[in-house]
Amino acid sequence: MALPGVRLEARFTQYSGHAEEIVRGMTRGEVGIILVAGGDGTVNEVFNGLLGAADGGYPAHHELPAVAILPTGSANVFARALGYPADHLAAANMVVDLIGGELRRTISLGTWKGDNDPARWFAVNAGFGIDADVIARVERARSRGFAASPMLYLQVSVRAWMRAQVKPPQISFRAVDTAGEVIEAEEIPLMLASNTNPWTFLGPLPVVTNPRNSFDVGLGLFGLRSVRGAGGVLAMMHLVGIGHGRRLERILRRRTILFDDAESVELTCDSGDRFQVDGEFEGSPDRVLLTSIPEVVEVFAPRTNPSPPTMNWARHLLHYARDVVRVRA
Repeated sequence: MALPGVRLEARFTQYSGHAEEIVRGMTRGEVGIILVAGGDGTVNEVFNGLLGAADGGYPAHHELPAVAILPTGSANVFARALGYPADHLAAANMVVDLIGGELRRTISLGTWKGDNDPARWFAVNAGFGIDADVIARVERARSRGFAASPMLYLQVSVRAWMRAQVKPPQISFRAVDTAGEVIEAEEIPLMLASNTNPWTFLGPLPVVTNPRNSFDVGLGLFGLRSVRGAGGVLAMMHLVGIGHGRRLERILRRRTILFDDAESVELTCDSGDRFQVDGEFEGSPDRVLLTSIPEVVEVFAPRTNPSPPTMNWARHLLHYARDVVRVRA
């Protein structure tokens, strides 16, 4: 379906970081819309290219091209949290409708800065600990030819949890929300900061840790105080979206940390564990500062966050069993 008055110019990326180079310095006077065909990593590159260093001055959102997404990655967390469907054809049809109807919204983004690095932007999530370990090991599996299937993530997550029984990460944090409330904790094995809701997907299933989180507020924090024993298993299940009933949440309250609308977060990790941003492994820094910046970029999307569908694990057991066979084959 064509859009009257819209001319499309395609530019292909050739290597990691190329999308950032392509869009760097673009203004709305030159390019009205950037249609990103890719996954969360490509979206991350586009935002960093458009906005530049996050600790310097950056253009106002009305000076930058508006961004639309054609989700073609393995997870597409950012696009799906905005309300884009997982199916490529359905997403393409939605892009046409959104652009034709001028359906735009301005959203917040997060920034992260290590001790010796310039500050950069993130759209989805960032964190130390088990999630970063999972991402690094999934990248290794993909380099060996495995597909990034939900079952691969589940299997790698179980192994990461087992390793954490022996040597759990040691993460400390201090966070301040937009009202000035402060929360802090020391020596916890997992701390995740998300800019989206859901914060990730297991195949068709959304994973929601902070139900009140959205692109219109600050960062949502989810942490685990312990991953050991039976309670640790329950806490990990809670992380991936199983067991959000009131009774189980009361049991897990002492193990989990929930904090919404965080404006700034300081994370330190003395155990040398991995750090990830938007699903990409970013090394093992000792200290990272995260901030939430409101109304940074304009995107084509429904004007409100979609309500995550209710998860039905039983419905997808056959698909997970199929993925187990494929991963082990």
